[in-house]
Amino acid sequence: MTNDVPATPAFPAATPSAIGFTSGPPLYIASAASTPLPALPLADAVRDGLISEENAKITGMTSVAVADESTSVFDIASAAALAATSRADVPVTDIGAVLFANVFPYTRPRLYNMATGLAEVVGAPCDFATELSGGCVAGLNALLLAAYRLLPSHDRAALIVAADVWRMPHIDRYNCEQGYIFADGASAVVVGRDAGFARILSAATLTDPTLSGIHAEVPSDRTPVDITARARNFLQTRMGTDQVLPRLRGGLRATIDAALAQARVDSLADVAHVLVPAIGEPFLYRNYLDPLDIPISRTTWDYSAVTGHTGAADQFSALAHLVDTGKCSSGDIILMIAEGLGFQWSLVVLQVR
Repeated sequence: MTNDVPATPAFPAATPSAIGFTSGPPLYIASAASTPLPALPLADAVRDGLISEENAKITGMTSVAVADESTSVFDIASAAALAATSRADVPVTDIGAVLFANVFPYTRPRLYNMATGLAEVVGAPCDFATELSGGCVAGLNALLLAAYRLLPSHDRAALIVAADVWRMPHIDRYNCEQGYIFADGASAVVVGRDAGFARILSAATLTDPTLSGIHAEVPSDRTPVDITARARNFLQTRMGTDQVLPRLRGGLRATIDAALAQARVDSLADVAHVLVPAIGEPFLYRNYLDPLDIPISRTTWDYSAVTGHTGAADQFSALAHLVDTGKCSSGDIILMIAEGLGFQWSLVVLQVR
């Protein structure tokens, strides 16, 4: 959609905030894990009238992870937390912080701190337990907060868990936004000072509040949550695509450059694996592969195509997939990219030991 909406951005382009972790005491990803869930073939979803054949083909995906109706978000988050802590060469008694990231509030326990519950599940006597939301950047934002907290504190490790389930009548996972299929999922990482399979080299964040209206709620009768209608309304009344796309691509590129510079990585060509949100294939090319000039082989599309978009859990799940399938080698640079409501970018650069 291209239009001539007269709009003047309320904010100038911001400069990303970036921090390097290459000097001073190192921080490591001690483990990464995800909760395996049943994969529903999209062909079955088409047959059952859950999604049109046309929209299913647009995604390029073959299946989506869907939890059993009796399975709660706390169940899958607990499984991921237990898997990550069991894999880490870190005593759970060293975990001084537990952070939980969640995107969709309607299918989680109300008035309950999931982070404290997860601390109990894994047996971590932490002194800091909190939750984050704000969209699909929440997982990496939680990782950044944990890293920032570890630097000046006496804590030895932190546990970060991200999980979501997407269910009617609150949301239609298949038709909320064209090109996306929202998948149930949970993943977790343990960050530690002493050991790990990958060192954290840097992180960078950026927010463009001018684009917050892209996700502002508007009346719609298509689905319980209609992200497409929200974006269409913004593009028709607030800011045209000729202004939005340059800001989106410019913000992403600036944040990547800032993260790589702090990591002392020369360019994207030196990055072995780029972990991006698990969006549909055409949007993967439009948003990431073509603008950044990276081949799909350097992403984890093979994994995303059979799971779907798990919200804030995408990056940790993809990282666990790389490790579990033996696809990363010593010295590999890994760039984790998350984008979220607001509009926000959060990136973390790792190097495999």
